Amino acid sequence: MSSVLFFGLGCALYFLLPARIGVSKNAVAVILLLSAFWMVRRFAMLAFALQLAASLMAGAFISAVHMELGPKSILTKTLYSTEIEGTVTNLEPRGSRLRVTLQPSRIDGLSPDQLVWKVRLSFLGDAEFAIGDQVRVRARLFPLRPPSVPDDPDFARNLYFSGIGATGFAFGRQFEVLKSASSFERSDLWSFVEKMRQSVSKSIDQYLSMPEAGIAKALIIGERGEVTPEIAEDLRKSGLAHLLAISGLHMGLLCGTVFFLVRLGFAALPFIALRYPVKKWAAVIAALAGLIYLGLSGATVPTQRAFVMLLVVWIALLLDRRAISLRLVGVAAVAVLVLRPDAILGASFQLSFAAVGALVAFYEGPGRRWLDRRGMHPWYERVFYYVVGLLITGVIVTAVTAPIIGFHFGRISMLGVFANLIAIPVMAFWVMPLIVLALALMPFGLAGWVLALMKPGLSLLIETAAMVAAQEWGLWYVSGLGFGAVACLMFALAWAMVWRDQVALGLALPLIVFAGMTYLNQRTPNVLVAGDQESWAVFDKDTGILHISDGVGDFQKSIWMGRFGIRPEDKDQRVQVCKTDPCLLSVGSELLQTRIIIASKLTNPFYACRNADVVVTLKTDLPRQTCRKAGTGTMIDDDVLWWQGGVAFDAEKITTDHTELETVRETSGHWPWIVIGGKAGRDSH
Repeated sequence: MSSVLFFGLGCALYFLLPARIGVSKNAVAVILLLSAFWMVRRFAMLAFALQLAASLMAGAFISAVHMELGPKSILTKTLYSTEIEGTVTNLEPRGSRLRVTLQPSRIDGLSPDQLVWKVRLSFLGDAEFAIGDQVRVRARLFPLRPPSVPDDPDFARNLYFSGIGATGFAFGRQFEVLKSASSFERSDLWSFVEKMRQSVSKSIDQYLSMPEAGIAKALIIGERGEVTPEIAEDLRKSGLAHLLAISGLHMGLLCGTVFFLVRLGFAALPFIALRYPVKKWAAVIAALAGLIYLGLSGATVPTQRAFVMLLVVWIALLLDRRAISLRLVGVAAVAVLVLRPDAILGASFQLSFAAVGALVAFYEGPGRRWLDRRGMHPWYERVFYYVVGLLITGVIVTAVTAPIIGFHFGRISMLGVFANLIAIPVMAFWVMPLIVLALALMPFGLAGWVLALMKPGLSLLIETAAMVAAQEWGLWYVSGLGFGAVACLMFALAWAMVWRDQVALGLALPLIVFAGMTYLNQRTPNVLVAGDQESWAVFDKDTGILHISDGVGDFQKSIWMGRFGIRPEDKDQRVQVCKTDPCLLSVGSELLQTRIIIASKLTNPFYACRNADVVVTLKTDLPRQTCRKAGTGTMIDDDVLWWQGGVAFDAEKITTDHTELETVRETSGHWPWIVIGGKAGRDSH
């Protein structure tokens, strides 16, 4: 398991480098370390250290291989109006919009040899396509967008490793289907799966009404576009957002239900149960059920990861090994990282394996001794132990995942433990068994009564989320959780879970102390200027007010509010929009005030330089020599934003001689998916 930790660490560190290291260099490092390990294998401590180093470089090697397999020559300039011909490979309803992924065969303005990547377009919600359709569309295409400012989420990386090299939107209804999927022979299997998903969606619409229908689609086929924003926000606030993302919980409950029912059915037939390994038969059928569910849910990355983990469990049962252990969790983690090494930087992977690892470590130790005695108690005591087990599980998961959730989302639901006391039993004993039965009966048109029975359970989940979300005191907003502090803390906890002895705790303690010191000494930049040359934000630490530019999108606004720990319900009091251009701000205490001028264009830059400590002009150049003579501490103009991307800095640390500016180019690295100034990152480092 220690090797697994360092393998994952190698994957993560590779993507934190300024630019990629070639496959051959990583391969040589792995070979040399393994050779050294073999030579000193008799010396336990030295061999162990070399083993960990080899695992670290193996993770970097896998990441480098995936970099070589990634798209080449992705789009680097905006195509404001172009015609695209391509094949539909994926459909994702998003409320009033439909997100379509195309494998292009022609894009006006690009040569055919450049089209080795996919395009993701947004269409009007009433557009009708099927997987395999060949379409022609008039659209606007954008390069993959880097983070707006340093430390903002990097969505471009996930798109790049999904094979997508450009995004955009279709102009109205300026599209046509050149050839329907019925006459297209690219992938009959995937077309069949997509038809099944559409059939399930129609059945849900037929028998369920909103909002239960939206939740049912999210749970069965992974379409979350019809979940209303209000319900989605309630689920997030109450700590039940994991119900919408088909992952380990859903896959485990569905496969577990199938396994239990199949094994029960075989056990009821003595002439079969006494002669054949019905447990292994049930495991095989449960694995097949999981594979079908994987296809129905759209085979998203979290669902793929959950299926891999369940598959490891079923294989262990077939081999007469313990189904649940940290070793098998490690095998599942390695399998996932080999397929998608970039997943380790995502919240989904981190939350899944942190929660599963902590629970397995607990139930392999003190939890196992507690569970082993439960079977001797009466049924009512077993029910009590089940509820207590849910509470303990919730506390463990909340404690372990809190730093990860706080880092990625800026808020932690402390009442999620109690919300899950209701939600998990409802999912386990009501909703998921009925989902299994509904999917079994849908081909025969008999699923209506099953979906009707499911509706009260879905309503109970919605009402539970609304009730818990209304308790604002249970939702903690956090800010300033840096990557370094969270990474050190989680690695220390993982190390302690693997070894579980005093020596391991002694080795983990310095990391925990370092994480705490890093968090206490970290200062979050409070001036943010986005690389789009339009959006900006200035946070006044003394008043707690966030000043933003007029026209900042709701999504970007929510990210910046989360960065500074501002509750959405406090938006009207703590977020102020500057509607003047130029905008003059003063932040800080009366003794140490910092004057900031931000403008699209400065008609009199000399006056601005003489009367401000920070001057930002979004779309024009600044006369730098004159500003320096006037004593301006920080100057940012369109040249900086165009070539370096978004900028962040602490207004309290500016000086007339030097200011520490963080730029997207410096913090995000020279990677192929980071397109700044019309150029993608260089190939090697």
